[in-house]
Amino acid sequence: MSKGVFKLTPQVAGVVSAAILGVSLVGGAALIAPKMQTGTATAATATVAPELLQLQNSFSALATQVEPSVVSITAERKVNVSSGIPDIFRNFPFGNVPAPRTRSRTQTVGGSGVIVRSDGYILTNDHVVGGMDNVEVKLDDGRKFPGKVLRDYATDLAVVKIDATNLPAATLADSSKVKPGNWAIAIGSPFGLSNTLTVGVVSALERENVIPDSQGGARYYASLIQTDAAINPGNSGGPLLDITGKVIGINVMIESPSGANAGIGFAIPSNTARFVMDQLIAKGKVVRGYLGVAPSDVEPADAKRYKVEKGAIVSSVTDDTPASKAGMQVEDVIVEFNGKPIKDALSLREMVARTEPGTKAAVVVVRNGERKTLNVTVGTFPDQNPSGDSESTTVGNRETLGVSVQSLTADMRSQLGLGANVKGVVVSDVDSSGPAAEAGLQQGDVIQKVDQKPVTTPAEFRTAVKNLKPGDTTILVVRRKDSVRAVEVNIPRE
Repeated sequence: MSKGVFKLTPQVAGVVSAAILGVSLVGGAALIAPKMQTGTATAATATVAPELLQLQNSFSALATQVEPSVVSITAERKVNVSSGIPDIFRNFPFGNVPAPRTRSRTQTVGGSGVIVRSDGYILTNDHVVGGMDNVEVKLDDGRKFPGKVLRDYATDLAVVKIDATNLPAATLADSSKVKPGNWAIAIGSPFGLSNTLTVGVVSALERENVIPDSQGGARYYASLIQTDAAINPGNSGGPLLDITGKVIGINVMIESPSGANAGIGFAIPSNTARFVMDQLIAKGKVVRGYLGVAPSDVEPADAKRYKVEKGAIVSSVTDDTPASKAGMQVEDVIVEFNGKPIKDALSLREMVARTEPGTKAAVVVVRNGERKTLNVTVGTFPDQNPSGDSESTTVGNRETLGVSVQSLTADMRSQLGLGANVKGVVVSDVDSSGPAAEAGLQQGDVIQKVDQKPVTTPAEFRTAVKNLKPGDTTILVVRRKDSVRAVEVNIPRE
């Protein structure tokens, strides 16, 4: 038996079940037989079944095997905060009180990561290291290294590169083979306590979630692994492992009313992590295929209405995209993409994302009960990274306004509940200390005009704001959900 690998035999399975239920007999044999010394008050001793010791030793061996591959991450950035009495109270009843002052302080974030290549590449969450001024990685042996960050905002994954070699790298599993009930082991640094190991099971798969981020917006996660292995603040970015010690996911969040573990945690599947990691290392950014549609699942009522059993219903089609150019229509049901069957919206998203832009693909749709083949040239999904850490073409003038923008795609329209007639650029990130934040802009806002000039692409937005300078004021027309308002943004003097 290889180190850290354990298979549950039928006998061991019975032992584990009995231990959980508190039963003392399996197959007529005593698992724990207390031995008391007659006439004495000494504590009982117990004979433990070999199978239970084997299970315990397997978890210990797994910890010894994997812990050297798990790292602690500390990330810092400078933020500006105001001190003093707010404007509304400045004149009454305190009299002439000085205006609030702005001071700089260091914000520190702690998280985890897992070494995925021996030459210094580490997987973690983007929300741990993204947008930070300094990132420090602490290895299991105590060594510390500064890290260079490669980000993918869309999946909340990042790769941190450190200048080190011959590191103990973990192995990524095939997450498509993970099933509910499988063992799930989390290792990380919850509350700064490094090398903390917790054990549970995979509770569910393909969980969809929207998770608030530190900028006041939210990230969309299409497919997450759910586990009851204890995950707490600081576990973010660390690995979720199977019983062989392979990584099945990257821990990302918990569902908890108290902010601590409540038995519901989530991890990004390792197949997604592998796809993102490979592209970040090779290209410095993630390049995804793009159709320009918002898909939804086929529910029982839809199956009867559209005469299909499985597929992805086209809920919206964005103008001037590969889908619209190929003649795709709302209410088409995509049942096949490039020769492969489509079972639901998630399978379509993943298949298209992993298709090289420029690929000519045959897309089979069911329209009015009949199958129809459309020839689509797959486009490039707009880069969502909200900072200049990669060769992003969607970054706005963050230095001037403190805001980054991205294209308004079909997926974003679906998430934000916007119709096809809404034009503009989506705010993907807001600097909490910048003028845009001061004016009340939030992630998810759609900027439609800058000083009365319509903007529909990040390039148009950059052109509209490039000549702004300290002391200027600009008026943005912003849509938030179902309302539109004019926002005055004042650029402070240096």
